[in-house]
Amino acid sequence: MEHKLKKINLFIPGAAKSGTSSLHELLKLHPEINMSKNKEPHFLASSAENLKSNEHIETYLSNFNLSKKFKYHGESSTGYFYFKSFKDNFKKIGNPDAKFIIILRNPIDRTFSHYNYLKSLGSENLTLKEAVLKDHQKEPSPLDVLPELIIKNYYQYSLYGKWLTLFSENINVENIKVILFEDLKSKPLETLNTCFTFLGLHQLETIPDIASNKTVKIRFPKLYRNIRIFAFNESKFRNIIKYFLPVKWRRAHKKRITEMLLELMKTNKKLALITTEEREWLFDLYKHDVIKLKQLTGLQFQEWQDFNKR
Repeated sequence: MEHKLKKINLFIPGAAKSGTSSLHELLKLHPEINMSKNKEPHFLASSAENLKSNEHIETYLSNFNLSKKFKYHGESSTGYFYFKSFKDNFKKIGNPDAKFIIILRNPIDRTFSHYNYLKSLGSENLTLKEAVLKDHQKEPSPLDVLPELIIKNYYQYSLYGKWLTLFSENINVENIKVILFEDLKSKPLETLNTCFTFLGLHQLETIPDIASNKTVKIRFPKLYRNIRIFAFNESKFRNIIKYFLPVKWRRAHKKRITEMLLELMKTNKKLALITTEEREWLFDLYKHDVIKLKQLTGLQFQEWQDFNKR
């Protein structure tokens, strides 16, 4: 099994709410790249027991078309950027030559987008300041997952300088490429082709418009949250259903069902916009980490105007 795991050699480990879903879909367009069916399997951040379990390994590998000779088999578990368990597990069983593309977004916008996302789904009731400060000292962990199977950690997930420093201590820096959400949005083909060049692949001449995992307002967010909790967690009623629906069917369709439900319940209502006061407050939180990020990467991040106009 271990030799098959080493075939997984491309990762988009973050940052969350920074365009990883769009990048995942765009990388699929290349004929030499096979991206996972489940965008975020998070297998390599699993417990030691799961890493040794043939059942869990087979479930993970079923996300990839390993029968065909692709140059890259990739996945996009955003927790890999933050979780210590990934770094430890990757050293043991990962492909040392694997490539990593990390997409970053202005940390102010990323934080507010993450907050807006959870608020729109009924998973957040606090104000922005209350929500950010509630767990701001808690370092990211797989245990941050809410019952509805959504990660909730605002502040730490935007400390790119901190996490990229730790990440590059465990991964060969020559195998890491940093791109920006803002560039992927404003010049998608050019930005995507820099990724293909990094991977040693030919560039594409055209790409379709792709926008994945957009945050939307939905009707009855509390109902949607409860349905997600039922779909992804244990309950007496859910245990009864297991007897009537084969495990393979449930694994293949439960995520799709929640996506269909989201499509049915979404509205065209506009999401709340960040205020000037909130933007200034978040700038003060992240300004020192962005300085660290600039020093680490040698990049100026000119697209992040908040951190370049003063």
